[in-house]
Amino acid sequence: MNYLKKIILVLTVLALAVACNTNTSTKTVENNELRIISLVPSITKELVQLGLKDNIVGATSYCEISKNNKDLIVGSAIEINEEKIMLLKPDIVFASSLVKEKSLAILRNNGIRVEFLKKPTSFDDLCSQFIELSKLLNKSEQATKYIANARHTLDSLIAIVPNNVEKPTIFFQLGASPIAAVIPNSFMNDFITLAGGVNLFEDLEHIIVNRESVILRNPDYIFISSMGIVGLQEKEVWETYNTLNATKNNNIYIVATATSPTVSDFIMNFEYIINSIYTKPTTNEK
Repeated sequence: MNYLKKIILVLTVLALAVACNTNTSTKTVENNELRIISLVPSITKELVQLGLKDNIVGATSYCEISKNNKDLIVGSAIEINEEKIMLLKPDIVFASSLVKEKSLAILRNNGIRVEFLKKPTSFDDLCSQFIELSKLLNKSEQATKYIANARHTLDSLIAIVPNNVEKPTIFFQLGASPIAAVIPNSFMNDFITLAGGVNLFEDLEHIIVNRESVILRNPDYIFISSMGIVGLQEKEVWETYNTLNATKNNNIYIVATATSPTVSDFIMNFEYIINSIYTKPTTNEK
């Protein structure tokens, strides 16, 4: 009988141990105790949107969250401090293809989980990646609701686009030296097509263009991705070309955070673009 009692006691202890381990694992996720490092500014934004700001123990110098907390900085979007990252003991590190593979290999070899999200080529990709990110962090419910609301907002904005009218040609400028343009197979091309426009450089496979080609193709609208003072200077340069349709009709705009591949930034910028084309705002430039 004593032997049987001992067996029962051992089995009970083992069962309790398994239960405790299971509960601890669940608690780590449900109570948001994961330690996260983001080496991608857009992912850092999305982590905050998912309510995981306090879980971020490391980020890049380009991440907004680092502006008021320099201790979070573990490197740039390209160069990272592997030693600091390892000392922070993250449960997961989000990286991009910009980070050197040698640095990521060091992290992996030290047992650190590294996750990539592929480069988005459309608004649908942005939505899918946000959902994918949320699944990794047990935040699917929040993300699903957010995406549903974002799609509803997008549809309401697209509904503003009039039917049976000539599509405006749009040049979307990304850089100044050299001049770079939005081309097909990029999520930013959706800014143009969903707004009922035609990409001025829809036939190109590379992003580098020159000023002469823009003038020759004569866009109806020019949107410039915000580059600080450089963006303002580019706007002023285009406004000197009086033969441009965009200049003649005062259709040159600067768009904030246009290159940020997040659902929230896409919706914000798309709303500005729609308003610029169809309702002519006067104070929305960033």
